[in-house]
Amino acid sequence: MKVLIFTNSSAKYDAAVNSYHGAGWVESFITLLEGHKEIELAISFFHEKDDKKMTRDNLTFYPIFRASRRSNPIKTVLGDWMGSIENEKTCDDMLTVVEDFKPDVIQVFGSENMFALIQKYTKVPVVVHLQGLLNPYYNAFYPVNQSKYNFIFDLNYIKQNILGKGINHLAKRIKNKATREADHFKNLHYVMGRTHWDKMVSKIHNPEITYFHVDEVLRPIFYDSVTKVNNRKRNIEIQLITTISPTLYKGLDVILKTAYLLKEATSLNFVWSIIGLEHTDPLVVHFEKNLKLKHQNLNIKFLGIREANDFVDSIQQADLFVHPSYIDNSPNSVCEAQILGVPVIACNVGGLSSLIKDEVTGHLVPSNGAYELVDCILEFNENSKKYWTMADKAQVVAQQRHNQQRILLQVLETYQTIIKA
Repeated sequence: MKVLIFTNSSAKYDAAVNSYHGAGWVESFITLLEGHKEIELAISFFHEKDDKKMTRDNLTFYPIFRASRRSNPIKTVLGDWMGSIENEKTCDDMLTVVEDFKPDVIQVFGSENMFALIQKYTKVPVVVHLQGLLNPYYNAFYPVNQSKYNFIFDLNYIKQNILGKGINHLAKRIKNKATREADHFKNLHYVMGRTHWDKMVSKIHNPEITYFHVDEVLRPIFYDSVTKVNNRKRNIEIQLITTISPTLYKGLDVILKTAYLLKEATSLNFVWSIIGLEHTDPLVVHFEKNLKLKHQNLNIKFLGIREANDFVDSIQQADLFVHPSYIDNSPNSVCEAQILGVPVIACNVGGLSSLIKDEVTGHLVPSNGAYELVDCILEFNENSKKYWTMADKAQVVAQQRHNQQRILLQVLETYQTIIKA
């Protein structure tokens, strides 16, 4: 069986620019498949330097050269101002790859990117592996009490706004990609997903689409770091932790508001560590100014991006993992916390209820639920055993959900079904 994967990440080929906290889950998925005797695997991706086919180990690589947008500063700025995205000419290069490799099935990572367009131009069956779904993401892009004007008139963003890299320009790009994503769904026959939510969104876009449930492969370090931590000894200070990217809808404002309530309305002794952001990030500065709150006064520590081992250690040392996002499908950070055995509280958005059964394997609170988050954290302070029991159950579920051999069987069955259709 010949499988061609199109992905935004050049993982396994070189140091992938889209990896985060170490090798990403796309690389983990490829690693899962590459050693299987039934599969001949090829990976294709955009690259700023290379365009030559290359075989290494058990993989064939097809980098598609795409000149850096930075090579023409004027066009870059104009494109950023307009929220420009790739045009369909790129499909010619993709079709060249398809014709050379002659796959039995094509897998595309992401319904929102250029690669999903390939189904429109080839008779080879294509299955899209759903990631973020940009139409609902765009719908939830600006947090409560925020709009593009908050950022247009924020002097902290003046440079980004001039260069077309401000929040409002990003919103334009996401809107354009969301429009393209909706068009992609009209041509797609097959998708892989993992939550009730991404299945629902897919069916709304295209009621005739065939949906396959395929769970996520985590990064190897999380399988290697699994230990039983039920009824673990409490920290003197309650250690809260969140993994967050510098993205507007990831709930940084919710963290600040929740920490403020904990400080002002309770006597709780806590520290809240944020992985993935520096305190100097423009988004941090913006929300601190907008909410008139300073992280230094709220027991919040920004840890920045951590190496994989430090990342795991930081999660394992925490008492509670908090996921405050306004929208998400199946965030890896939640899955990673669960498999490490840390209690999770998350906003009940997108596909989170497929990962967490409320009051059984964790706590779900409303979007922007600062008061509800405070209540859960106070409950943990009074009855930590309840939370460690939920974490223990969640860990068992996560180990089953992310079992590599089980996922491999799901993928193989999906490919075989599609090829035989």
